[in-house]
Amino acid sequence: MQRQGNGIPAITLIVLALAGFGFLLWYNARPAQELRVIVPTQIQPTVQVNAWEQILAEGFGSNSTALPTVAIPTMGFEPPTLAAQEPFDGTAISAAALAQATATPLSGATPTLPPPTAPALVTEIPLTQIYVTRPPQQWAPPPLPAPQSRDPLGRDHYYLIRPVDSNANNRGLYYYPYGSDGPENLWRIHAGLDMSNPIGETVRAAGDGTVVWAADGLRVQGGFFQETYSYGNVVVIEHDFGYDNRRIFSLYAHLALVNVVPGQQVVSGDPIGLVGNTGRVTGPHVHFEVRLGERGNYDPAYRPNYGDTYNPVLWMVSYVGRGVIAGRVLNRSGELVMDADVTIRSRATGQVVDTTSTYIYQNTGVDVNPDPAWQENFAVGDIPVGRHEVIANIGGETVSVIVNVIEGTTTFVELSLEAPPTPGT
Repeated sequence: MQRQGNGIPAITLIVLALAGFGFLLWYNARPAQELRVIVPTQIQPTVQVNAWEQILAEGFGSNSTALPTVAIPTMGFEPPTLAAQEPFDGTAISAAALAQATATPLSGATPTLPPPTAPALVTEIPLTQIYVTRPPQQWAPPPLPAPQSRDPLGRDHYYLIRPVDSNANNRGLYYYPYGSDGPENLWRIHAGLDMSNPIGETVRAAGDGTVVWAADGLRVQGGFFQETYSYGNVVVIEHDFGYDNRRIFSLYAHLALVNVVPGQQVVSGDPIGLVGNTGRVTGPHVHFEVRLGERGNYDPAYRPNYGDTYNPVLWMVSYVGRGVIAGRVLNRSGELVMDADVTIRSRATGQVVDTTSTYIYQNTGVDVNPDPAWQENFAVGDIPVGRHEVIANIGGETVSVIVNVIEGTTTFVELSLEAPPTPGT
């Protein structure tokens, strides 16, 4: 009896294996498919639409009030220039022409040095009819720092600060300047500056130094300060610096209170007393003087006297943006003219910014003195920087000279009448 098998015959497995191997050979022998390169297309940017631009383009708001605009400058700034000297045809200027002088800007000004180069303009306008037209001020401008000496020839000596703060009055009375005898020529010759303030305003040391006098001038050793009761309560400081081998002293008079003692060292700005009305006064103020000692005299006991005063305007720093005009007023013979009215008028505004008068000399031992460097017979402080006309009345005739004022610097000017022609020439 034949036996039945129950598995897959071996021949069948061999046939299947050969078939699978043949299929693999056929599949790998086929040609490769063609390679396709895909080039990316150019993508256009998306346009962003500004809603405000679209609204404005459609005219929205065209009937509304336009906003203010400021024109933007397209050209560079060019400062104005001015000729150093104005043409002069030798003819006199009338009072009307002088009063209607046009404003002229200033650029690049330099100090006017003696002798003057500007011509003298003889006019007919009476100086007594010109009054100060500057606006009143409650606060003074800030002063320049001390010391200052900006003159190219080294003649300036602004070593001292102002003895009163800027939130009070620290400018001298224009109607009673140094070397004058006051309104209507009724007062004594002034040896300093008066800064009127309410009683109790602080008075400060104008510079570093040593207090050499500090007392009630009416009750010290049974006498007066330097034989006069006019000063009242007085402080005198000998400063730690000098000028031309001379010691410098500053004096503060009419004080209500003295709060320093002789021998005390003080620093510029230290409080030394309070404004008062002691002594001979018409109202409360501080009387401020600058005195110079004898050249080469360093005796500790030496003190300058009443006749050793000099104009404080030329020793005390100016305000920021201000300068000083000093000069001489001469007659036809070249002699100094005393008690002549001098007016300073701005060429930019046409306003009179200050007035003064020339020094009065009495040919005594207590005369006022011209500055050692400038030899002036008038000085006006705190003149705004710029171009100004200096007008002087000389024997009933008016002489005018144009000058430039520089911050913190002395501008010198000489005003004189032309000498009469020599007979036969």
